[in-house]
Amino acid sequence: VDNIDVSTCDGVGLMRTEFLFGTTLPDEETQYRAYRKVLEWAKGRPVTIRTVDAGGDKPVPGFTVAETNPFLGLRGIRLSLAKPEVFRLQIRALLRAAVHGNLKVMFPMVAVRDEYEHAAALFAEEQAALTARGVAQKMPPLGIMVEVPSVAIAPEAFTEVAFFSIGSNDLTQYVMAAARDNASVAHLN
Repeated sequence: VDNIDVSTCDGVGLMRTEFLFGTTLPDEETQYRAYRKVLEWAKGRPVTIRTVDAGGDKPVPGFTVAETNPFLGLRGIRLSLAKPEVFRLQIRALLRAAVHGNLKVMFPMVAVRDEYEHAAALFAEEQAALTARGVAQKMPPLGIMVEVPSVAIAPEAFTEVAFFSIGSNDLTQYVMAAARDNASVAHLN
């Protein structure tokens, strides 16, 4: 963001957090500083930060797991929920950073309502813990990416979600049962 004039932007539609998850897992403070920097740069404009979308074609050493079919296994929010010790670090960093701007948080690859509810409950737990410790924090609106058919055909099952964002690449891949990196079926994507 250092080289972008914020006056030319309406906000940030999607900040991917995978870039923070390189060869080592980032600690809470590293994540907090990165999120805060973007929020302060945005000067009150909305910034949507997606929780880590690892798995599938985005492996993260020390976080993702080896699977036969990673596109249909522990990916996105499923992986975060399966690794709560890592997810809670990100949640705390986001809650702390939220006081510095207009933050919205989006969960990737949500397939069922329970996944959203579990993630939202972890946000509430971490908010309560930060409050008890006297740490400045703020609960941002929580939304989901629509990337799997189960959400696209039944959005009414997600009434408590603050907002939706269509993830057309993954949604098309799962609706058409055609890998987007396979030239033989590229005409379907």
